[in-house]
Formats: sequence, C-alpha cells, structure tokens
Amino acid sequence: MKKGGSFFLGIIIGTMTGLILGIMLSQKKEHKIQNIFEKKTENLKNNIQNMSKKIGKKVQHLKSNIEGNWKKNKITNNLDKIDQVEDELGT
Repeated sequence: MKKGGSFFLGIIIGTMTGLILGIMLSQKKEHKIQNIFEKKTENLKNNIQNMSKKIGKKVQHLKSNIEGNWKKNKITNNLDKIDQVEDELGT
C-alpha cells in the first residue's frame, strides 16, 4: 500500500507542478503575443496616419488646382462677356 500511496502522491505532485509551470509559461507567451500585437497595432496606426497625411496633401493640391482653374475660367468668361457687351454697345 505504501508503494501505491507514493505513486499517487507522485502523480498528484507531478500534475500540480505541470499545472503551475503551464500557467507560468502561458503568461510569458501571452506577454510575447501581446507585445507582438501592440507593435503591429502601432505600425498600423502609423501607416494609417501617414496615408491620411498624404491623402490630405493630395486633396489640398487638387482643391487649389480646381480653385485656380475656376478663377481663371471665371475671369476668362467675364472678359468674354465684357467684350460681348462692349460689342453690343458699340464701345
């Protein structure tokens, strides 16, 4: 009976030791995985910020081009209208 008792005691101690080691190692793995996710999320955040800055610059550039062309066309159209009115008035 003593052999059987020590065998079961060994199984219980081994199981407890394995459980404790498993918990300790899984926490380290969780930290590693968490660090990897944090780095990837930070990289993604930086990439999105860079893309939004580039898009903002391009939108601003397009806006200024459109405004410039609009003013140029407006002036050209107004000059044409002025010439047309002058022709009608004979001045």
